[in-house]
Amino acid sequence: MRDVRVPWVRPDQLGDYRLNRLGDGGQGVVYGVPCPPDRLPGTNLAFKEYKAPVDADVLHDMCCFLDLISGRDRAFLEARLAWPVAMVYTGRSPTAPPPTANPGTVVVGFLMNRVTGEFELSSPKLGETKLQALEFLLNGDDYETQIGLHVDDAQRLRFLIDLAHTLDRLHRQQVTVGDLSPKNVMFTLAGRGRCLLIDCDSMRYRGRNVLAQVETTGWEVPEAEKGTVTSDSYKFGLIALRLFNRSQDGTDHAPLRDVSTELANLALRSRSIEPHRRPAPAEWLPALELAESRLTSGRSTARPRAATATPRPAAAPSPQPVPAAVRVPTAPPGPHRAGAGAGWAPAPPSAPVPVGGSRSSGRVTGTVVVLAVLALLGYGLVDRVMSSDGSDDTPSSADSGNPYGASRDDSGSEPGSRDTDEPVSGRAEAPGATVDYSQAAGEPRAKEVAAMFARFFGAINQRDYDKALSYYDPATTAVDLESGASRDKWKEVMSTTKDSRLVLSDLDTSGKYTFATMNFRSRQSPGYGPAGRPNDTCDDWTVTYQLTRTSGFRIFKAPRDGVSYAPC
Repeated sequence: MRDVRVPWVRPDQLGDYRLNRLGDGGQGVVYGVPCPPDRLPGTNLAFKEYKAPVDADVLHDMCCFLDLISGRDRAFLEARLAWPVAMVYTGRSPTAPPPTANPGTVVVGFLMNRVTGEFELSSPKLGETKLQALEFLLNGDDYETQIGLHVDDAQRLRFLIDLAHTLDRLHRQQVTVGDLSPKNVMFTLAGRGRCLLIDCDSMRYRGRNVLAQVETTGWEVPEAEKGTVTSDSYKFGLIALRLFNRSQDGTDHAPLRDVSTELANLALRSRSIEPHRRPAPAEWLPALELAESRLTSGRSTARPRAATATPRPAAAPSPQPVPAAVRVPTAPPGPHRAGAGAGWAPAPPSAPVPVGGSRSSGRVTGTVVVLAVLALLGYGLVDRVMSSDGSDDTPSSADSGNPYGASRDDSGSEPGSRDTDEPVSGRAEAPGATVDYSQAAGEPRAKEVAAMFARFFGAINQRDYDKALSYYDPATTAVDLESGASRDKWKEVMSTTKDSRLVLSDLDTSGKYTFATMNFRSRQSPGYGPAGRPNDTCDDWTVTYQLTRTSGFRIFKAPRDGVSYAPC
């Protein structure tokens, strides 16, 4: 396995961050980073400054984590974790890992990506924009309506499905959440919904802890050992129960049984005092997906609910003066964890970004145009947009047709490091573009795949759009190659785009399809940016493409969990 280089930075390289205080907990203070150095990953970053020493070696290993897993798992988890991405230190500059091997170097915190606008809730009832934490959903329907949340049981099930997939992928990589509670889990209702886990430095990483394990009051496990797969399973069952109880602390199984007897039985097993008897999150998925399918197709066997839980009064505003940028969840109060880590950091206000972040044109409307817009660079998210009428049933993963793809343990796979200081051992060149495939050079097909992408992106940069379209599989769902109107709309969207910094960071040819992860920077005219930020003129993308072999490699689409971006 290749070494992964973790970025190190001093506090004085982050700009005047102390003027942008975002949150304060028992373990540390979180600040917005106004001026991150160019070499750091991401642009909307936050700095968590610890109040006391921590296990810096474990924190360093956590910063390596996303570079040590497959491109598909990384794309999925990056969109669902506020994960540490860089180390912050004072004293002598480090010369080699681990941190404890550097006398005179003191780790004082870490950098992470800030929470984006899709996980925020703006409501006159609340008085200010808040983080959209899970605790908002643990209240009666009347209260949720008052604050502008309109959530039905199908959406609750989709949230649980996404959370179960997230926990399953983490568990397969030997990461456990530990303090899985309503204040550490955010949600968005955009698309099919998605979760976001914060306070990630409090998770147990492959059996080791940065910080001592703590639990939120009312969410404790009965056994002494914390931060295990079975403790996560216990708390996942509590989340399912309380979501359908509309309650911060209820454990009545009847509301969940009204939705699905099998789900109620899983919840009952999850609360076993014998940890080994609890169902893992993945074991919930068939029952969750069946219940959601029944609800959305109108075939639910659920009985009418007699009444929802009575909403608790909203928490009083904090008496401390805080900047407007602070986003503190103030749903009807759930229990507060002593010594909370303040490990979240909201992004500056922005329009919600639908899952997948596909680009869109500000000039065109209608279903045909939506399909064309989502076709951009193979961002095949048509299955999500068209799911309301079921008109697209193309599988989005090679092995199961599951939109989340198959979770697997890739701890020994080639890392997808993006460190630009590494020597380049492979380049594929074509007129208009060059693709660096050094990070995937261990794959025998890397050169061939990189050459296809060089020709594809090069054709876009040189505005030879018919040539670019020739690199799609004839059966692609991303664009109707037989329709002149569809091709023309695709060309219109692409007409202002130029892509650079092209890197093939991961390649998997082991299944029916080939999955190739590309990192690149796009520049485009205002109005042609991502769906949630149409006026962006520069974005950094990570896209995992699903490829086929039809007269060479061709683009089929990009599964919905394989697309993410950040503004430059």
